[in-house]
Amino acid sequence: MTSQKSMPVTIAATELRRHFGDFLRRAFSGEEHFIVEREGFPVAAIISMKEYETFIKEREQKDRERAEKSRQFYDLVHPFGEEIARQGISEEELDARVESARQKLYEETYGRKPAK
Repeated sequence: MTSQKSMPVTIAATELRRHFGDFLRRAFSGEEHFIVEREGFPVAAIISMKEYETFIKEREQKDRERAEKSRQFYDLVHPFGEEIARQGISEEELDARVESARQKLYEETYGRKPAK
């Protein structure tokens, strides 16, 4: 079962100050969340704890996925870096080889040299 997202409602900080308890009750219901503005700029949000916990879990999952992708990328490219170091290839030489390969691929794909 998917959880229903609350509807955003924008309020001024002064309105929040005057009716704080009302906004807390409305946020607790889970049907609304509030974007608090000060001088026309959003500065804070009031959401239910349930929605906050869902947000945190989703963020933690994305962080785990990002870390895993980063680890996979490292595992993929690290052997190349080790081999380049073993062969004593300088950064400049590697850049030149990559650029040469890029230009060759472009010519094979488009039948002409890339514009400079």
